[in-house]
Amino acid sequence: MAENEDLDLGEEKKSPKKWIILGAVIGLLLVGAGAGMYFMGMLPFGNGESSEDVAAGEEEVDEKSNTREAHFHQFEPLLVNFPRGSGARLMQIEFSVLAYDDSAIEVLQKHAPMIRNNLLLLLGRYKPQDLKTVQGKQALREAILSEIQQVMDLQANGEQVEALFFTKFLME
Repeated sequence: MAENEDLDLGEEKKSPKKWIILGAVIGLLLVGAGAGMYFMGMLPFGNGESSEDVAAGEEEVDEKSNTREAHFHQFEPLLVNFPRGSGARLMQIEFSVLAYDDSAIEVLQKHAPMIRNNLLLLLGRYKPQDLKTVQGKQALREAILSEIQQVMDLQANGEQVEALFFTKFLME
């Protein structure tokens, strides 16, 4: 037995566990380094843009945002009565409009009574069942925006209102 013990001490067992663990650690380090470089913008995978291209694009966006600042105008709530038996008694809506020019907002404020009148007449033409769907609300939004733009074209020499956003839509 003494001879067997001497032989075991003299030979070193070759274990593949050490190599597997070492390979896994190195692989994880490489993947982590690559991911870090990607997220820091040093590796332009996917979109083909280098960090210089991305920086140039950000400068362009900054220049555009400085020249086109968004302005919102919140209209007073509009309340419309529906005829009996139409499925709803009344509708109250509130909305804001987006313009990229201060002068457009000034025109909206100046001509608000005319715009409100035209919108109340417009809203009276709609049926409640048509406005209960998303498509009906989108059609109403487009019609309101078109009506406002018509007033802007007449009164403001082409000032533009870009978009309309409902902030409240209530039908009872």
